This record gives sequence, C-alpha cells and structure tokens, in this order.
Amino acid sequence: MTMKFTIANLWNSTPITNHQPVQITLSATNDKDHLLIEIDAPFFNDPAPPLSSSSSSSGPYPELWNYEVVELFFLASSTNHYLELEFSPHGHYLVLLLIDRRKVLKQMLPLPFYKVEHRSSDRWIGRAHIPRSLFPADVDRFNAYAIHGQDDKRTYEALYPATIDSEKPDFHRLEFFQVLNFDSLLNVGEQDGDHWNTN
Repeated sequence: MTMKFTIANLWNSTPITNHQPVQITLSATNDKDHLLIEIDAPFFNDPAPPLSSSSSSSGPYPELWNYEVVELFFLASSTNHYLELEFSPHGHYLVLLLIDRRKVLKQMLPLPFYKVEHRSSDRWIGRAHIPRSLFPADVDRFNAYAIHGQDDKRTYEALYPATIDSEKPDFHRLEFFQVLNFDSLLNVGEQDGDHWNTN
C-alpha cells in the first residue's frame, strides 16, 4: 500500500504558484515494522542548522522548525496523542511525541534511517524509516507542512491548511487534520508504541 500527498497551498489556503510543490509518499517497509516516508521537495538553499558541541552534521537537531523543513504529523484523534516528524534537506531531523496540543512528552528521539539526496540544485529527496514504536495507537488523522525562507520571507505551506481568514500559521491546529487510513500502512495495535511509555 502506498499513499501520495501534494502540498499545494500556503498555511491559509492560498494556492502555491511560485514553485513546484512538495510531494510526500507513505508506504510500509517489507518487514511491515516501519513506515517508509519519501519526501520530494524544492530546495531553497536556506542556511543549514549551525553545528555545536551537542549536534552533528546529520541526525536529531533541536528546534529544527526554525530552518528549512518538511513536517509530518500523525494523530490519534481518540486520545489526541500525535507524532511530529521534521526533516531537513541538510540531513537533520526531529522527532517529537505530543499529547493534546503542543504538550511534548518526548523529543530528539533517534531514527534508524534518514538519508537525503540532492538530485539537482533545486530539489531534494529525503527517505526515512519510522519504527512502529514511535506511533500512538489508532492513528487516524494526518497533516503535513513545509517551511522555508527567512525573516519576512518566511513561508509556511500546508497539506490541509487553515481557513483563509486565519490570523497566523499554527501547525498544531488538530481540527484541520484529515482522515488517514493508517492501518493499511502499518498496524500499531491497540496500545501506543513502546516509545510512549514514560517509564
């Protein structure tokens, strides 16, 4: 089973007209134990996240939403538990487990695989394997976003955007998430994945 999505609008439902859209593909890995995410996105060549003594040139990076990223959110509407995944064209990613709106349970969790390929100067491909253990039980809603640009040129794009009269971008507006038949991709079961255990 494969699902494909295209981010065709800005966060407030305005159509994107100045570049090719972000394409996202979801599928199950052969072992049925991981979700395979493939991102095909424009590369805007924003500055990469700066390196520090606590960060590396790839892998988990804090507050990645401040840079050029594509974000995916997987929500269990029965519990309001959701997984937020952020991916950078520079090889960084950020994993967050959230309860209700913006309440972070865990973050900076590692992924077994994330690789970026630049097929041209203006486009990048990111592939990630997301283990079953990161997902909450009963995922049934989804949204995806893309962010690029700096300062007053900062641009926010959404798969399922807010209404055109919304005042500012907020990617945690769970009411705008749309139905996703997640069980056809990955069967998490009736309990949240192991990473949701707070012990």
